[in-house]
Amino acid sequence: MGASNGGVAFKLNIASYDLTQVVKDLFGNDFEQSDAHCDSRKNDCVYIGKTKEFLIIVNTDFATKFFESTDTKIIQPFLEYFSNPDFIFAFEEYDSGDTYSYSLVYGGNVKRQFRSLSSNITIDYGTLEPLELKWKNSETDKENGDGEVERIFIDSARDFSCTKDQLPQVILQDLMYEKLGFASWNMDEFMIVQGHFKKRFLTTTEKKIKLLWRNEIQTLGGSFGNQTINPTSFPNFPATSPTKNVATTKQNKSYDQL
Repeated sequence: MGASNGGVAFKLNIASYDLTQVVKDLFGNDFEQSDAHCDSRKNDCVYIGKTKEFLIIVNTDFATKFFESTDTKIIQPFLEYFSNPDFIFAFEEYDSGDTYSYSLVYGGNVKRQFRSLSSNITIDYGTLEPLELKWKNSETDKENGDGEVERIFIDSARDFSCTKDQLPQVILQDLMYEKLGFASWNMDEFMIVQGHFKKRFLTTTEKKIKLLWRNEIQTLGGSFGNQTINPTSFPNFPATSPTKNVATTKQNKSYDQL
C-alpha cells in the first residue's frame, strides 16, 4: 500500500494547544477520540499530533483548503486561530491518484505552491525553493536498454535518479524532510503525542430528543420567563453552542462552516 494522505503542519508553540480542543474547535464538538485507526481521507475522521515544533492535522478535506487559492483569504481563519504561525507546510501525497502537492506559507503569505493531480500540474505558483532548483537543474538524458534516450533527474550525492513523472513526489518528500524533519510515511515516529478522532453521529433517540427540544424552544420563543432555554445545560444533550478554547481563547467554529 502506497502513500495516501493529506495534511497541514503548523510551526508554533505546541504547548499552547490541546489536541482534543483543536479538533473540536476546527471540526466540531461531535468529534471524539477513537482508540481505533480511521481513514483521514473521509470527512468523519481526523488524525492529529505534535512533534517538538509542529502541530500536524491530517484530513483530506482540511488539506484541500490550502490549495484552493494562492492567497490566504480562504485559510485566514486558520491563520488567526493559530495566531499567525511563522511557517505552514500543507501537503498531499496520494499514490493511487498520482497526486503530489505542497504549499509553503511563510509569515501569513503563500510563497510557494505546487499541485500535480493525476500527473497533471494544476498549480505552479511562487518562487522555487533552492531544493526545487537543485532538482530541476539536474536534468539530463540517459540511454535505456532499447537504444532510446530518456530524460531523468539525478541526485549524485545519494546516487539516486528519477523520471519527470516521479519528480513531484520526490521533491515533495525531500521538502518535507528539509522543512519538517520527516515525510508523510514516517511522521508517526516523530510525534510526541497523537490521536485519531471520529465524528460521533447521533442515535435515532438522540435525534428525536434534539428535534423535540428545538421545536419546544421555537414554540417558547427561545426563553422561558426570564430564563433562557439552553439545551446544552442538560446532561448528555449534544452541544450546539460555541465554547471557548481555554488554551487559545478562540471561539469554537467548525472549519466546514468557514
